[in-house]
Amino acid sequence: MGSLNLATVTPDTPYIKKIKAALEKATGQSIPLVEVKKVQRKAGVSVVPVFLVFAGGQELNLFARASADVIKAELNGKEVILPGDFSDDYQQTFDNAVSGLAKLIRESQSKVEQQNQKDKVKLPPRKNRSIQQQIGDKREEEKQLDQELIDMTAQRDQLQVQLEQAQSNSAAA
Repeated sequence: MGSLNLATVTPDTPYIKKIKAALEKATGQSIPLVEVKKVQRKAGVSVVPVFLVFAGGQELNLFARASADVIKAELNGKEVILPGDFSDDYQQTFDNAVSGLAKLIRESQSKVEQQNQKDKVKLPPRKNRSIQQQIGDKREEEKQLDQELIDMTAQRDQLQVQLEQAQSNSAAA
């Protein structure tokens, strides 16, 4: 029986890689982001949430137990029923879970795309400033940088004097 140390599960864990590869193949979408979160307790069982983001914009959250199987899944924030359990031991239940989730992901892709099209992206307003105003701003910025340079040079000189005094005091002692 497969087992996972929940505290050490990462996106590079072979079990997580196996799930990712199977879902990519079954859905025809890449999974650019895989994030493993901290261990939690769900229904009295310790689980590690595995957060997968598909290239189409859908989000899948799998809750894996220490026995290397998934007990719960959420697709786009909604809990889904798994036809299998992603068991690392029994290939048939793993394949059932992958095919069932892939079907759900493909079916809901059009809804996600429609929602993404409805969402408007607001760009921040551009500052329409004249060339003279921009030149004035840059001159002001230059004056500030010059003053900062003068202050830093004075500070450096002061530190050099202190260093020389410390060296002369240590040589005299």
